[in-house]
Amino acid sequence: MTSPLPTGEKTTRRFYLYIWALYGPEGIFLIDTGPKDLETFNRSVAAYIPGGIRQREEERTPEALRRAGIAPEEVLAVIVTHLHPDHYEYFDLFPRAALVVNRRGFLHGLLSIRRNVMQALAARWPESLRLVEDEEVFPGIRTFWLGVHSECSQAIVVQTQEGRVVFTGDVAYLYCNLEENRPIGWADPKACLEAYARLRAAGEVLVPAHDPELLQRFPSGWIG
Repeated sequence: MTSPLPTGEKTTRRFYLYIWALYGPEGIFLIDTGPKDLETFNRSVAAYIPGGIRQREEERTPEALRRAGIAPEEVLAVIVTHLHPDHYEYFDLFPRAALVVNRRGFLHGLLSIRRNVMQALAARWPESLRLVEDEEVFPGIRTFWLGVHSECSQAIVVQTQEGRVVFTGDVAYLYCNLEENRPIGWADPKACLEAYARLRAAGEVLVPAHDPELLQRFPSGWIG
C-alpha cells in the first residue's frame, strides 16, 4: 500500500504489510493477521492511503501461511499490535487461537471490531480473548502498552537467540521513525518520541510495522 510519509511531507511512500510467526516450545503464535475485506478497508482509508492496499492472491494471509507450512489450526494465539482491521481482521481463520489485545484501550476499539471477528470471539467465548497489560504473556513473549497510534497500541517483545526483538506496531511505520526520531503523522509528537525511547530500551532489534527495508535487513524473512 502507499501512504503519506510519516514526516508531514506532501508525498507518498510504499508500505508493506507483514504478519509474523513466532515458533516456540509451546507452539506457533502470530503477530497480527493482515486484512481480509480489502474493498471495505480501502474505502475507509481512501483519504489517507491513496490507492489502498493491493495484494496478489499469494500475498493474502491464508496462502502466505500455506507457503510457510503453517496450518491455521496450529496457531495458538494471535497477538495484535492494535485493533485496526489490517492487523486483526483474519482472526476468524484460526479455530484454536486466542486474540491477545492490550487491556488499556480495548473498550475504545471494541465497537469497531469487524463482525466476522466478533462472531469468532463469541463462538469460543471466553477462551477466545485475552486482555493483557505490561507482562509476559507467553514464555519469552512480553507486551507493553504504547498508545500513540491507537488507544490499545502495544509493543511485543520476543526473546530470541539474537536478543530481544521488539515489534512496534503502527507506532513506528518505518525505520526512520525510530532511528531519526521522526514522529508518525496524526499523532502527538511528544508521545511518539516517548514511545520510541521505550521501544529502543526494550530490545536489541526493532521491527517497524510497514517498512519495505525489513526485507533488505532480513532477506530470508527470519529474525532470531
